[in-house]
Amino acid sequence: MCLLVPPFSLSENFFLFLSQYLTGFGNEFSSEDERCPGALPVGQNNPQKCPYGLYAEQLSGTSFTAPRSRSRRSWLYRIRPSVLHKPFVPISRVTHLDYQWDAITPTPTQV
Repeated sequence: MCLLVPPFSLSENFFLFLSQYLTGFGNEFSSEDERCPGALPVGQNNPQKCPYGLYAEQLSGTSFTAPRSRSRRSWLYRIRPSVLHKPFVPISRVTHLDYQWDAITPTPTQV
């Protein structure tokens, strides 16, 4: 991170500015679009009801076997969920990939 040092001496106001600008804990910073103030929830990551009707999603960047202290993740607040899709529609029967699926009819449609 490149930080421009002002030409004046460093004062309490400058350090106060830094502490307000770099929000986050443990190198996990948050940034909010200035066009939607209050879009990020305060004091929590996954509220029951997000501001502006957004959907909260967590994207993990580490293996599930990693210790919690080393887990890296990002919280995304989206207008529409990323898993939103249309209901499942089966394609015509493919004979060379058939395997006794007559007992049950699987459906990948989101619950």
